[in-house]
Amino acid sequence: MYEVDFLPVENEDGDSSKSGDAIALRFTVATQSNPAVVVVDGGFGPVGDALVDHVEQYYGTSNIDLVISTHPDTDHINGLIKVLERCQVGELMMHLPWLHNASASSLGNYEKIVQLYDLAVEKGVTVTEPFTGTARFGEALRILGPSKGFYEEQLAEAVAAASETAALSARSFGATLLAKATKLLERTRSLFPVETLTDADETSARNKMSVVTLVQVDGENFMLTGDAGIPTLNEAAEEYERVVGPFSSYPLTLFQAPHHGSHRNLGPAILDRILGPKDAAFNSTLALISSAKASEKHPSPKVTNALGRRGAIVAATEGRTITHMTGHRDGWGPITPIGPLEEEDL
Repeated sequence: MYEVDFLPVENEDGDSSKSGDAIALRFTVATQSNPAVVVVDGGFGPVGDALVDHVEQYYGTSNIDLVISTHPDTDHINGLIKVLERCQVGELMMHLPWLHNASASSLGNYEKIVQLYDLAVEKGVTVTEPFTGTARFGEALRILGPSKGFYEEQLAEAVAAASETAALSARSFGATLLAKATKLLERTRSLFPVETLTDADETSARNKMSVVTLVQVDGENFMLTGDAGIPTLNEAAEEYERVVGPFSSYPLTLFQAPHHGSHRNLGPAILDRILGPKDAAFNSTLALISSAKASEKHPSPKVTNALGRRGAIVAATEGRTITHMTGHRDGWGPITPIGPLEEEDL
Protein backbone atom coordinates (compact mmCIF):
# COMPACT_ATOMS: atom_id res chain seq x y z
CA MET A 1 0.00 0.00 0.00
CA TYR A 2 1.22 3.47 -0.80
CA GLU A 3 -0.03 7.02 -1.12
CA VAL A 4 2.07 9.83 -2.58
CA ASP A 5 0.51 13.30 -2.42
CA PHE A 6 1.84 16.43 -4.13
CA LEU A 7 0.06 19.40 -2.53
CA PRO A 8 -0.37 22.74 -4.27
CA VAL A 9 2.04 25.44 -3.14
CA GLU A 10 0.49 28.82 -3.84
CA ASN A 11 0.47 32.25 -2.24
CA GLU A 12 -2.13 32.71 0.51
CA ASP A 13 -4.46 34.42 -1.96
CA GLY A 14 -3.63 31.93 -4.70
CA ASP A 15 -2.19 34.58 -7.01
CA SER A 16 1.54 34.09 -6.48
CA SER A 17 3.67 33.10 -9.45
CA LYS A 18 6.23 31.52 -7.11
CA SER A 19 6.14 27.71 -7.07
CA GLY A 20 7.15 25.41 -4.20
CA ASP A 21 7.12 21.81 -2.93
CA ALA A 22 5.03 20.06 -0.27
CA ILE A 23 4.86 16.27 -0.50
CA ALA A 24 3.37 13.67 1.85
CA LEU A 25 3.75 9.91 1.65
CA ARG A 26 2.28 6.94 3.48
CA PHE A 27 3.39 3.40 2.69
CA THR A 28 3.57 -0.04 4.24
CA VAL A 29 6.86 -1.20 5.70
CA ALA A 30 7.65 -4.86 6.36
CA THR A 31 9.59 -4.05 9.53
CA GLN A 32 6.81 -2.16 11.35
CA SER A 33 3.12 -2.73 12.05
CA ASN A 34 1.87 0.72 11.04
CA PRO A 35 2.47 2.39 7.67
CA ALA A 36 5.31 4.88 7.51
CA VAL A 37 4.34 8.54 7.19
CA VAL A 38 6.88 10.83 5.53
CA VAL A 39 6.85 14.52 4.59
CA VAL A 40 9.28 15.92 2.03
CA ASP A 41 9.37 19.74 2.13
CA GLY A 42 6.57 21.97 3.38
CA GLY A 43 6.23 24.86 0.94
CA PHE A 44 5.83 28.43 2.22
CA GLY A 45 4.83 29.00 5.85
CA PRO A 46 1.02 28.83 5.44
CA VAL A 47 1.30 25.67 3.31
CA GLY A 48 2.54 23.81 6.39
CA ASP A 49 -0.91 24.00 7.95
CA ALA A 50 -2.53 22.65 4.79
CA LEU A 51 0.01 19.84 4.73
CA VAL A 52 -0.72 18.84 8.32
CA ASP A 53 -4.47 19.04 7.66
CA HIS A 54 -4.03 16.73 4.67
CA VAL A 55 -2.04 14.18 6.68
CA GLU A 56 -4.62 14.21 9.47
CA GLN A 57 -7.57 13.89 7.08
CA TYR A 58 -6.27 11.26 4.68
CA TYR A 59 -3.68 9.38 6.74
CA GLY A 60 -5.65 9.57 9.98
CA THR A 61 -2.73 10.61 12.14
CA SER A 62 -0.63 13.53 13.35
CA ASN A 63 2.38 11.29 13.89
CA ILE A 64 5.03 11.65 11.19
CA ASP A 65 7.92 9.21 11.18
CA LEU A 66 10.26 11.27 9.03
CA VAL A 67 10.43 14.83 7.70
CA ILE A 68 12.96 15.64 4.97
CA SER A 69 14.03 19.19 4.15
CA THR A 70 15.60 19.01 0.69
CA HIS A 71 17.21 22.47 0.84
CA PRO A 72 16.59 25.82 2.58
CA ASP A 73 14.64 27.81 -0.03
CA THR A 74 11.57 29.55 1.44
CA ASP A 75 9.21 27.61 -0.84
CA HIS A 76 10.48 24.30 0.55
CA ILE A 77 11.54 24.72 4.19
CA ASN A 78 9.34 27.41 5.78
CA GLY A 79 6.19 25.29 6.01
CA LEU A 80 8.08 22.54 7.84
CA ILE A 81 8.12 24.73 10.95
CA LYS A 82 4.32 24.37 11.10
CA VAL A 83 4.67 20.61 10.60
CA LEU A 84 6.99 20.29 13.60
CA GLU A 85 4.83 22.62 15.71
CA ARG A 86 1.63 20.64 15.12
CA CYS A 87 2.81 17.04 14.71
CA GLN A 88 4.71 14.39 16.61
CA VAL A 89 7.78 13.91 14.40
CA GLY A 90 10.21 11.04 14.89
CA GLU A 91 13.12 12.27 12.78
CA LEU A 92 14.06 15.37 10.82
CA MET A 93 16.56 15.08 7.98
CA MET A 94 18.10 18.41 7.08
CA HIS A 95 21.53 19.72 6.19
CA LEU A 96 23.25 21.79 8.88
CA PRO A 97 25.39 24.20 6.88
CA TRP A 98 27.21 25.67 9.91
CA LEU A 99 28.89 22.28 10.39
CA HIS A 100 30.41 22.49 6.91
CA ASN A 101 31.19 26.17 6.30
CA ALA A 102 32.16 28.89 8.77
CA SER A 103 30.40 31.55 6.65
CA ALA A 104 27.14 29.64 6.23
CA SER A 105 25.16 32.37 8.01
CA SER A 106 25.36 34.49 4.84
CA LEU A 107 23.00 32.08 3.06
CA GLY A 108 19.57 33.45 2.26
CA ASN A 109 16.79 32.20 4.59
CA TYR A 110 19.44 31.08 7.08
CA GLU A 111 17.25 32.13 9.99
CA LYS A 112 14.62 29.54 9.00
CA ILE A 113 17.24 26.79 8.88
CA VAL A 114 18.22 27.66 12.44
CA GLN A 115 14.59 28.04 13.56
CA LEU A 116 13.64 24.61 12.19
CA TYR A 117 16.68 22.98 13.79
CA ASP A 118 16.12 24.68 17.16
CA LEU A 119 12.46 23.65 17.15
CA ALA A 120 13.40 20.05 16.44
CA VAL A 121 15.91 20.02 19.30
CA GLU A 122 13.38 21.65 21.64
CA LYS A 123 10.80 18.96 20.83
CA GLY A 124 13.25 16.08 21.12
CA VAL A 125 13.18 15.21 17.42
CA THR A 126 16.18 13.28 16.12
CA VAL A 127 18.06 15.41 13.57
CA THR A 128 20.12 13.69 10.87
CA GLU A 129 21.93 15.07 7.83
CA PRO A 130 20.72 13.37 4.61
CA PHE A 131 23.73 12.24 2.60
CA THR A 132 24.13 9.48 0.01
CA GLY A 133 23.60 6.01 1.47
CA THR A 134 21.38 6.99 4.40
CA ALA A 135 18.42 4.58 4.54
CA ARG A 136 15.31 4.14 6.66
CA PHE A 137 12.35 1.75 7.01
CA GLY A 138 14.36 -1.35 6.14
CA GLU A 139 15.88 0.50 3.15
CA ALA A 140 12.43 1.26 1.69
CA LEU A 141 13.55 4.90 1.76
CA ARG A 142 17.05 5.78 0.68
CA ILE A 143 18.93 9.05 0.16
CA LEU A 144 20.50 8.95 -3.31
CA GLY A 145 22.25 12.29 -3.00
CA PRO A 146 23.99 14.53 -2.41
CA SER A 147 27.18 13.00 -1.08
CA LYS A 148 28.83 14.92 1.74
CA GLY A 149 31.70 16.03 -0.50
CA PHE A 150 29.41 17.25 -3.27
CA TYR A 151 27.23 19.10 -0.75
CA GLU A 152 30.22 20.89 0.73
CA GLU A 153 31.45 21.94 -2.73
CA GLN A 154 28.06 23.40 -3.63
CA LEU A 155 27.65 25.00 -0.20
CA ALA A 156 30.96 26.85 -0.61
CA GLU A 157 29.84 28.14 -3.99
CA ALA A 158 26.41 29.11 -2.64
CA VAL A 159 27.93 31.00 0.28
CA ALA A 160 30.27 32.89 -2.05
CA ALA A 161 27.38 33.89 -4.30
CA ALA A 162 24.82 34.55 -1.55
CA SER A 163 24.61 38.35 -1.74
CA GLU A 164 24.42 38.43 -5.54
CA THR A 165 21.83 35.65 -5.61
CA ALA A 166 19.63 37.47 -3.08
CA ALA A 167 19.64 40.64 -5.18
CA LEU A 168 18.76 38.77 -8.35
CA SER A 169 15.99 36.88 -6.60
CA ALA A 170 14.42 40.06 -5.28
CA ARG A 171 14.34 41.67 -8.73
CA SER A 172 13.03 38.53 -10.39
CA PHE A 173 10.25 38.03 -7.82
CA GLY A 174 9.01 41.60 -8.21
CA ALA A 175 8.87 41.23 -11.98
CA THR A 176 7.00 37.94 -12.01
CA LEU A 177 4.24 39.22 -9.75
CA LEU A 178 3.35 41.75 -12.45
CA ALA A 179 3.06 39.11 -15.16
CA LYS A 180 -0.11 37.33 -16.14
CA ALA A 181 0.14 33.54 -16.27
CA THR A 182 0.08 31.88 -19.66
CA LYS A 183 -2.35 28.99 -19.85
CA LEU A 184 -0.75 25.75 -20.99
CA LEU A 185 -3.81 24.92 -23.05
CA GLU A 186 -3.09 27.89 -25.29
CA ARG A 187 0.21 26.29 -26.31
CA THR A 188 -0.92 22.76 -27.12
CA ARG A 189 0.14 20.89 -30.25
CA SER A 190 -0.92 17.61 -31.75
CA LEU A 191 2.68 16.31 -31.93
CA PHE A 192 5.90 16.99 -30.05
CA PRO A 193 8.08 19.63 -31.76
CA VAL A 194 11.84 19.26 -32.23
CA GLU A 195 13.58 19.03 -28.86
CA THR A 196 15.20 22.28 -27.70
CA LEU A 197 16.12 21.25 -24.14
CA THR A 198 19.90 21.22 -23.69
CA ASP A 199 22.36 19.66 -21.25
CA ALA A 200 23.56 23.06 -20.02
CA ASP A 201 24.22 23.07 -16.27
CA GLU A 202 22.42 26.30 -15.40
CA THR A 203 20.84 25.94 -11.96
CA SER A 204 22.35 27.45 -8.81
CA ALA A 205 24.70 25.77 -6.36
CA ARG A 206 21.99 26.25 -3.74
CA ASN A 207 19.62 24.09 -5.78
CA LYS A 208 22.31 21.51 -6.47
CA MET A 209 22.49 20.89 -2.71
CA SER A 210 18.96 19.43 -2.82
CA VAL A 211 18.30 16.00 -1.37
CA VAL A 212 17.27 13.28 -3.84
CA THR A 213 15.14 10.58 -2.21
CA LEU A 214 14.19 7.09 -3.41
CA VAL A 215 11.15 5.28 -2.01
CA GLN A 216 10.63 1.62 -2.91
CA VAL A 217 7.35 -0.08 -2.03
CA ASP A 218 5.34 -2.91 -3.60
CA GLY A 219 7.92 -3.22 -6.37
CA GLU A 220 7.52 0.44 -7.33
CA ASN A 221 10.29 3.05 -7.42
CA PHE A 222 9.61 6.72 -6.63
CA MET A 223 12.30 9.40 -7.03
CA LEU A 224 11.82 12.80 -5.37
CA THR A 225 14.27 15.50 -6.39
CA GLY A 226 13.59 18.88 -4.73
CA ASP A 227 15.35 21.50 -6.84
CA ALA A 228 18.26 19.24 -7.81
CA GLY A 229 20.37 20.09 -10.85
CA ILE A 230 21.92 17.85 -13.49
CA PRO A 231 25.14 17.08 -11.53
CA THR A 232 23.09 16.16 -8.45
CA LEU A 233 20.85 13.91 -10.52
CA ASN A 234 23.82 12.20 -12.15
CA GLU A 235 25.29 11.46 -8.73
CA ALA A 236 21.89 10.16 -7.59
CA ALA A 237 21.60 8.01 -10.73
CA GLU A 238 24.98 6.44 -9.98
CA GLU A 239 23.79 5.51 -6.49
CA TYR A 240 20.50 4.14 -7.88
CA GLU A 241 22.35 1.96 -10.37
CA ARG A 242 24.69 0.77 -7.62
CA VAL A 243 22.05 -0.24 -5.06
CA VAL A 244 19.00 -0.99 -7.24
CA GLY A 245 20.31 -1.76 -10.72
CA PRO A 246 19.99 -0.32 -14.23
CA PHE A 247 17.03 1.98 -14.78
CA SER A 248 16.18 -0.11 -17.85
CA SER A 249 15.68 -3.19 -15.64
CA TYR A 250 14.27 -1.40 -12.59
CA PRO A 251 12.44 1.61 -14.04
CA LEU A 252 10.96 4.46 -12.07
CA THR A 253 7.23 4.44 -11.43
CA LEU A 254 7.23 8.09 -10.34
CA PHE A 255 9.74 10.84 -11.05
CA GLN A 256 9.49 14.35 -9.65
CA ALA A 257 10.69 16.82 -12.28
CA PRO A 258 13.00 19.04 -10.21
CA HIS A 259 12.62 22.76 -9.54
CA HIS A 260 8.98 22.92 -10.60
CA GLY A 261 9.76 21.77 -14.14
CA SER A 262 12.48 24.32 -14.86
CA HIS A 263 14.54 23.84 -18.02
CA ARG A 264 17.65 24.75 -15.99
CA ASN A 265 17.56 21.49 -13.99
CA LEU A 266 17.14 18.78 -16.62
CA GLY A 267 18.72 17.85 -19.94
CA PRO A 268 18.36 15.16 -22.61
CA ALA A 269 21.32 13.10 -21.37
CA ILE A 270 20.14 12.71 -17.77
CA LEU A 271 16.59 12.02 -18.95
CA ASP A 272 17.86 9.35 -21.34
CA ARG A 273 19.71 7.78 -18.43
CA ILE A 274 16.80 7.86 -15.98
CA LEU A 275 13.73 7.41 -18.21
CA GLY A 276 15.18 5.95 -21.41
CA PRO A 277 15.81 7.43 -24.86
CA LYS A 278 13.16 9.13 -26.95
CA ASP A 279 10.71 6.56 -28.34
CA ALA A 280 12.41 3.81 -26.30
CA ALA A 281 11.23 4.56 -22.76
CA PHE A 282 11.98 2.17 -19.92
CA ASN A 283 8.47 2.62 -18.48
CA SER A 284 5.36 4.82 -18.59
CA THR A 285 6.73 6.80 -15.67
CA LEU A 286 4.45 9.27 -13.90
CA ALA A 287 6.34 12.58 -14.00
CA LEU A 288 4.90 14.97 -11.40
CA ILE A 289 5.66 18.68 -11.18
CA SER A 290 4.98 21.06 -8.29
CA SER A 291 4.18 24.38 -9.97
CA ALA A 292 2.02 27.37 -9.03
CA LYS A 293 -0.99 27.95 -11.26
CA ALA A 294 0.01 31.59 -11.82
CA SER A 295 3.60 30.80 -12.83
CA GLU A 296 4.57 31.69 -16.39
CA LYS A 297 7.89 29.85 -16.39
CA HIS A 298 6.97 26.68 -14.49
CA PRO A 299 6.64 24.12 -15.82
CA SER A 300 8.77 24.74 -18.90
CA PRO A 301 7.28 23.25 -22.09
CA LYS A 302 10.83 22.18 -22.97
CA VAL A 303 10.74 19.94 -19.92
CA THR A 304 7.18 18.62 -20.21
CA ASN A 305 7.82 17.76 -23.85
CA ALA A 306 11.16 16.10 -23.07
CA LEU A 307 9.46 13.97 -20.43
CA GLY A 308 6.62 13.08 -22.79
CA ARG A 309 9.00 12.09 -25.58
CA ARG A 310 10.47 9.57 -23.17
CA GLY A 311 7.15 7.94 -22.42
CA ALA A 312 6.29 9.80 -19.23
CA ILE A 313 2.76 10.70 -18.18
CA VAL A 314 3.21 14.35 -17.16
CA ALA A 315 1.07 16.24 -14.65
CA ALA A 316 1.51 19.46 -12.65
CA THR A 317 -0.17 20.54 -9.42
CA GLU A 318 -1.25 23.99 -10.70
CA GLY A 319 -3.40 24.74 -7.64
CA ARG A 320 -4.60 21.19 -6.94
CA THR A 321 -3.40 18.13 -5.01
CA ILE A 322 -2.22 15.21 -7.12
CA THR A 323 -2.12 11.74 -5.59
CA HIS A 324 -0.59 8.50 -6.81
CA MET A 325 -1.83 5.60 -4.73
CA THR A 326 -3.07 2.07 -4.48
CA GLY A 327 -6.83 1.91 -3.99
CA HIS A 328 -9.00 5.01 -4.29
CA ARG A 329 -10.40 7.99 -2.39
CA ASP A 330 -14.01 9.05 -2.48
CA GLY A 331 -14.47 12.21 -4.52
CA TRP A 332 -11.11 11.95 -6.28
CA GLY A 333 -10.84 11.30 -10.00
CA PRO A 334 -8.38 11.08 -12.88
CA ILE A 335 -6.54 14.11 -14.26
CA THR A 336 -5.68 14.98 -17.83
CA PRO A 337 -1.93 14.73 -18.49
CA ILE A 338 0.01 17.55 -20.14
CA GLY A 339 0.45 16.83 -23.84
CA PRO A 340 2.75 18.32 -26.49
CA LEU A 341 3.32 22.08 -26.15
CA GLU A 342 5.02 24.84 -28.08
CA GLU A 343 8.57 25.01 -26.72
CA GLU A 344 9.29 28.72 -26.68
CA ASP A 345 9.88 29.61 -23.02
CA LEU A 346 8.66 32.93 -21.66
